[in-house]
Amino acid sequence: MAETKLFIIRHGKTMFNTIGRAQGWSDTPLTAKGERGIRELGIGLRESGLPFVRAFSSDSGRTIQTMGIILEELGLTGQIPYRYDKRIREWCFGSFDGAYGGELFHGVIPRVLKRIITRNSVGLIWRMAW
Repeated sequence: MAETKLFIIRHGKTMFNTIGRAQGWSDTPLTAKGERGIRELGIGLRESGLPFVRAFSSDSGRTIQTMGIILEELGLTGQIPYRYDKRIREWCFGSFDGAYGGELFHGVIPRVLKRIITRNSVGLIWRMAW
């Protein structure tokens, strides 16, 4: 059986990344710096000589843009199967999509992680505090 190697690449830098906003399902395109970084990565992958036979990305614009640049630099645009799938999207932060990092980390995450512990005859009961 042939060995399978999986390479995971994060999308290039976006405007939201630059200004410290959580993207979630909000979508902003790559910045010029983000495009350059991904182009350099694509060149490095091409020069590595690693074989690529399939490509996958989420269905967000920034990941599709990232994959397009990489495939272009590899000379594989239209040459290998490429599929995007919403199941591998970044987390959705709901109303906190687009929020500044501090709002997200001081608003949502503490509520999600906070657990109330109580004892009863069965043992510990953990429940989410909303």
